[in-house]
Amino acid sequence: MWNWLQKSKSVKKELFSFKDEPLTKISIFLLIILDIFILSNVIVGIEAETDKAPKTYIYYPSSCTMHFKEVKTSYKDFYSNNSYIKLHNKSKLCSELETKINIFKTTEIFKKNLEQINTLEEKQRKNNIRLEQIRKQYNTRLFEQIAKMQNNKALNEAKIEYETLTNDNKKLKKELDSITKVSQLEGFDEYKKYIKTNKDLFFEEKKKYKFWQAFKEYGYMLLFILPLLLLFGFFYLRTKKKQLKGEKYNPIIKIITTHISFILILPIIWYSLSFIYHVIPKTLLKNLIEYLVSIGLVSLLNYFSIALVVLFFGGLIYYIQKRTARIKQERIIKKDFKKIISFSQCFNCEYKIDYTKDFCPFCGTKLYETCSKCNEKTIKYEVYCKSCGEKK
Repeated sequence: MWNWLQKSKSVKKELFSFKDEPLTKISIFLLIILDIFILSNVIVGIEAETDKAPKTYIYYPSSCTMHFKEVKTSYKDFYSNNSYIKLHNKSKLCSELETKINIFKTTEIFKKNLEQINTLEEKQRKNNIRLEQIRKQYNTRLFEQIAKMQNNKALNEAKIEYETLTNDNKKLKKELDSITKVSQLEGFDEYKKYIKTNKDLFFEEKKKYKFWQAFKEYGYMLLFILPLLLLFGFFYLRTKKKQLKGEKYNPIIKIITTHISFILILPIIWYSLSFIYHVIPKTLLKNLIEYLVSIGLVSLLNYFSIALVVLFFGGLIYYIQKRTARIKQERIIKKDFKKIISFSQCFNCEYKIDYTKDFCPFCGTKLYETCSKCNEKTIKYEVYCKSCGEKK
């Protein structure tokens, strides 16, 4: 992992250098525009291909699933918000069910009844809001007694309004009850029969599709990406090979093919991670959780989550500390120690010091080490021992 992180610098060089020279800001800006254009087109292309394996909630929309769970008898249960979903993106069972529903749903009597129900229910809703307001303003239990008292015009008016609204709601309810039921419409029996016949088959097919959909989606993504990746990857490798051999090559081709190849790899990584999670951890974790719950060892899940968090944060701290130490070491290596020693400076803080002392008085850095040949004290980072002249 650390080697990969170190190589990230060379990746940056491949993306933003022209014959080992850094690209100008204008060139980088133009490359970013090109990257955005390519990435947006790649995303559109992938979506067009993966639509051939639509998500489960599209292939088996909720408006379809709810009917197979239970035969519906309310007009509003047949009002679908999934009309935007294309017919070819629905399963065969859902498409056939929709055909059965449309036999009575598209009739004039259904539309008229649904419109009438919406109108009556809207009136009921407004009445109920006003009734609730009156209840909050007055104590309904005292209506009868208070209304009999003289000089209570406001209370009498509230009582009259309350009774009027209550009676109106009763009339609205009678009107709603008088509307022809959905179950009495022509074609409803066929719809009901179809659900009862195919209910078990529907949920069995939906379960299988949910598992295999990830495989199909991943396959369609690869069908779109791989030809492009092979094409641009070929030109990149060819120019890179010429560069390594010291032959003449076109740096623009290398830069552009590097960017396009990098962009094409991104969706492969993303879809691969999603696919692996769907196939392995998601299934295994689900089975593991169900098993632990069944045997009453739910606490093991807490141990597992604690272990994962500890490993994650421990690894993160380890990486940060190791990286800090490496940067510090690289900083030391890059220092010009010949110049530092000649100016009598400390190796670490670079303040002027007295080399006759063993340690820096400002930061405590050790200034001397022992020669491996003559065992005499010699200043650190000197190339040769000042006592015996041997190279250290």
